[in-house]
Amino acid sequence: MPATSSLWAPVYPREAPPAPPPDPTGWWDSYDPNEPQYNQAAGWTCSACSLAWLERATQVNILADEWSAVAEIGYPVNINSTYGLMDGSGAQLQRVMREYGIDSRHAWLDFDTAYDTYRQVPGMLSGAAWYHWVGVRGVTRDGLLWIANSAPGYKSVGDTLNRQQWASLGSMSCVWLIR
Repeated sequence: MPATSSLWAPVYPREAPPAPPPDPTGWWDSYDPNEPQYNQAAGWTCSACSLAWLERATQVNILADEWSAVAEIGYPVNINSTYGLMDGSGAQLQRVMREYGIDSRHAWLDFDTAYDTYRQVPGMLSGAAWYHWVGVRGVTRDGLLWIANSAPGYKSVGDTLNRQQWASLGSMSCVWLIR
C-alpha cells in the first residue's frame, strides 16, 4: 500500500477586527444638542450625568449613562458618594473626553465669555456656590445658556441659565470642547 500523507489543519474563523475608534474630528457633524438629559438617580452624580449627556450628544458613546460615566471618571478616587466629583475643575471629565479623542479646555469664565464660547461649542459647567455640574447645549436667542440639567429645579435652575443666576451661583468652572 502506498504511503499517503495528508496535510490537514483545522481552519479557525478569523476574528473580526476591532471597531475603529470614533473620529474625534467628526463629532461636530453628529453633535445633537437635543439629546435628552436624564434625571440623576443619586445626589452626587451630576458630573457623571453631564459627562454621559455629552458623550451621547457627540455620539462618541451613545450608550453612556450615569453609572458608566461614574466608572469612567473613576469611582471612588475621582468621584464618590461623599463628595461627588473630587476635582471641581472638571479635569477628570476632560480626561474622559480626551480618551474618546476629543480635546477640551477649562477656565473660570464670566457670563459673557461663557456665552460667546458656548455659542460655538458644547461643554459642561459648575458653579462654586451651586456645587452642581450641567451639560451646556449651546445658547438661546434671548441671551441665555441652554443647559442639560440632570436635577431640574435645583437652586431654581431649569433648562437655561441667565446672567443673574450665573452671578448668584458663584464663579463658574467651564469646560468646552475644541472643534
